[in-house]
Amino acid sequence: MTDPTSDEARDDFILQERLSGRSARSIGKQLRCTVGDVNAALDRVLPTLSNSERLRHVSLDLSRLDGLLETFYKRAIEKADSQCGLCVVKILERKAALLGLDQPTKLDVVQMQVREAPHEYDQIHAAIMRLKYGDQRPSDGNGSDDPAAGAGGDQEGSPPPLADGDDGELD
Repeated sequence: MTDPTSDEARDDFILQERLSGRSARSIGKQLRCTVGDVNAALDRVLPTLSNSERLRHVSLDLSRLDGLLETFYKRAIEKADSQCGLCVVKILERKAALLGLDQPTKLDVVQMQVREAPHEYDQIHAAIMRLKYGDQRPSDGNGSDDPAAGAGGDQEGSPPPLADGDDGELD
C-alpha cells in the first residue's frame, strides 16, 4: 500500500465506511490496521476548519433554524399543535447551544474554611482532666480553669510539674 493511489482509495473507503456508521475499530480490523491509522486517514481526507469557516457554518445553521422556527411556530400557535410546539422548543435549545447561551454567565466561588481539629495531645489531656476532676475543676488561683496552667506544665516542651516531695533528683 505504498502506492499513493491505493492510499487515496483506502482513505476514501475509510471515509465512506465511517459516514455509513461503522466504527473505526471494525474498519481497522477489516483493513488490518490500527484505530490510529483509521483516524489518521480521516484527518487526511476531511477538511480542516478555520475559525472563519466554523463561524460561517454556525451562521448557516442559525439561518436554517430560523426558517424552521418560523414555520413550526406558526403551526404551533395557529393550530395548537403540541408536536410543533415541541419542535419549536428543540429548535430554540439548539440555537442556544450554538450561540453558547446555555453556559453559566457567572460563577460564584464559595470558600470554605476548615475548622481545625484539636491536637491529639489536647484531646488526651482534656480526657484525663475530665476523669480526674469531672466537670468541676478546682481553680488554682491564677484565673485559669486548667489546674496544670499554674504549675507551668501545659506549655509545649516544658517538663511536667513535680509532685509534692519530689526534688527532681534520680534515686
